[in-house]
Amino acid sequence: MLLLAILLMTLSNRTYADQQSKNPTRYKLSICAVFKNEERYLKEWIEYHLLAGVDHFYLYNNGSTDRFSGVLRPYIRAGIVTFVQWPDNLGPLNENNMFMWSLSTLVSAYENALKFKALNKTQWMVFLDVDEFLVPSEKNLKNLLEKYEKFPGITISAKSFDASSTLSVPGRRLMIETVELVKPTPGHPHKRVAKTIFKPALCSGFTWPPYKCLFKDDEQPIEVPKSELCINHYENRFKGNLLHGKSKDVLHVDNRMLTQEESSHLLEIGYEIEDQEKAIFRFMPDLLKKMGYPQ
Repeated sequence: MLLLAILLMTLSNRTYADQQSKNPTRYKLSICAVFKNEERYLKEWIEYHLLAGVDHFYLYNNGSTDRFSGVLRPYIRAGIVTFVQWPDNLGPLNENNMFMWSLSTLVSAYENALKFKALNKTQWMVFLDVDEFLVPSEKNLKNLLEKYEKFPGITISAKSFDASSTLSVPGRRLMIETVELVKPTPGHPHKRVAKTIFKPALCSGFTWPPYKCLFKDDEQPIEVPKSELCINHYENRFKGNLLHGKSKDVLHVDNRMLTQEESSHLLEIGYEIEDQEKAIFRFMPDLLKKMGYPQ
């Protein structure tokens, strides 16, 4: 009986593996984001990530009052965006209810994407904000993912940039033209969501705070160096922010020659450092064409 059970289990596992090979996921890499009033930035963010190798977007609208639908309509019709209306569950977000809003609205949206919208449809997924851009060392993210195929997830470090000075210049400009590194804006601890590109099929849930993936069989993600993949986080995009459009002391030094400790110290004491590497600029010519902006 024991031998028969083992044989049946082996056959079952082979059948499942055969089914998986015959029915691969529809998308290699998808992004999920909860957004609100991002009409000005959605097109650049989507087009950039399509150029970088992203296949699909799961976008959850959290009470936008701008004309975002006109931006998203072509992508929805093309099957590039899965759109979901996602209202606040316990009232709108503010500094006093960040924890409860995150649990009731943000986390529940991510759970919905993971367990219902994206499960069995995408091999890899990442939760991002619309002011965050994935910047790979190679021009296509899929090449990088193949390198880490045996891992359940990839954790990513971030660089913060001040977007206000670039966007205050008249004319049509890209978000990614911002080149000054800044110290991340101090924020509520519940805003600090861990960023991981992960496999939904291997994710069993999340911890909070911060928002991190729990993987089946206690597998662990691998942290990749910034030289291979990082997130460019563009702050102060909206007027009314404390530091929007204010001039700061910028150090024109090659940040690649600074150690992490040296760079952190300079940012801590109030300087901004010009990003000499400008890895994201590789995408600018194609992105400008997609946006219809002058080159």
